[in-house]
Amino acid sequence: MKKLLVVFFVAILVPSLAACGNTSDEMKDKANAVKENVKSKVTTVKEKLHTQAMDFYTDLVAKVNEKDVAYDAYMTDITIDAPSKGEALDELAKKASASAEKVSETLANVKIPDLGKRTDDFKASIQELSDAFAEKATAIKANPGDTKAAEKADAAIQKASDGLSDYLKKLVWQVPIS
Repeated sequence: MKKLLVVFFVAILVPSLAACGNTSDEMKDKANAVKENVKSKVTTVKEKLHTQAMDFYTDLVAKVNEKDVAYDAYMTDITIDAPSKGEALDELAKKASASAEKVSETLANVKIPDLGKRTDDFKASIQELSDAFAEKATAIKANPGDTKAAEKADAAIQKASDGLSDYLKKLVWQVPIS
């Protein structure tokens, strides 16, 4: 961070000094070279931040998808024309609830990389997503086979996921360097 501040200071100072009094073409060339160097370094920092954010997000999606398989099977079952009933439904619901709890725990324990000013936004979104999965687990336990309860839980997950996606878009397209 300090290096970046020094680079910005130099980028501002050199052209300012070059503008004072009579400067040679050599001095102007040096100022332009420094300016281009700073632009290059800023671009590199942005690219690293974009890559780090995208790697984090794709890894997070993979972790969720890996642990949410039983829930997907449960949702498929309860929304077909002839859903499971009785013990079969209870077993599917039990596995789906455990799956949602695992996802919630994984999200609660995920290490969020330094994403500049957006780090706190990501943390809040991940916590909201973790809470939504915990709600999903509770809803399934309380109401096995109830598609309305499952849909309500999925709506909360979708909202949290959309928030996380929005922060990712803001980071990738409107990168504020911090």
